[in-house]
Amino acid sequence: MASVVSICNLALTNLGKTKINALSEPTAEARACNQFYEHTRDLLLQGYPWRFAGKTLSMAELTNDKPGAWQHAYQRPSDCLKVRWVRREYSTVDPCPQTLQEEIANPYEIEGETIYCNLSPAFLRYTFRLVDPARFSPLFVEAMSWHLAVKLAMPLTRDPKVRADAFQLAMKMQGAAEMADANEQRETSDHESDLVAGRR
Repeated sequence: MASVVSICNLALTNLGKTKINALSEPTAEARACNQFYEHTRDLLLQGYPWRFAGKTLSMAELTNDKPGAWQHAYQRPSDCLKVRWVRREYSTVDPCPQTLQEEIANPYEIEGETIYCNLSPAFLRYTFRLVDPARFSPLFVEAMSWHLAVKLAMPLTRDPKVRADAFQLAMKMQGAAEMADANEQRETSDHESDLVAGRR
């Protein structure tokens, strides 16, 4: 089971550096991990609609300060890293990506912590700031360790080639993690279709 320290140690091992026991250690490795871990995690979570980091909820309506432009205003969740879609109805299929037609039919605007749209009620699907590494997929952990290694490379090695090599591996592992996540979604959808077909 992954932990913050275990992911940091994977990144340090990728660079051939000494492992740590805690982020609070008075070492260069711990200080660098402490500086870059959360930023690296959020960037990777934000860049792709990971199944394990998706959340759907009914948004809390606010006083609309743009009545001429939008019919409704809603509170953006505090843990929202990226909005995936806004719909009138809750979707039973977990990721259920937004189609172009839906995007045109259900436009929205984000300004600060407010989401404006013309729907009521309005359901939001978004990528949330998942801080529990035990919920990350194994390939996401591997990809994150390499992305963290990229951030740590210059402070800890001062070697641009080490950083460049880590970046290549980070992108390769990220691609593998995204493909596995997409395949899991497809297999789940196919499985659900088979069940539905079997009931008929």
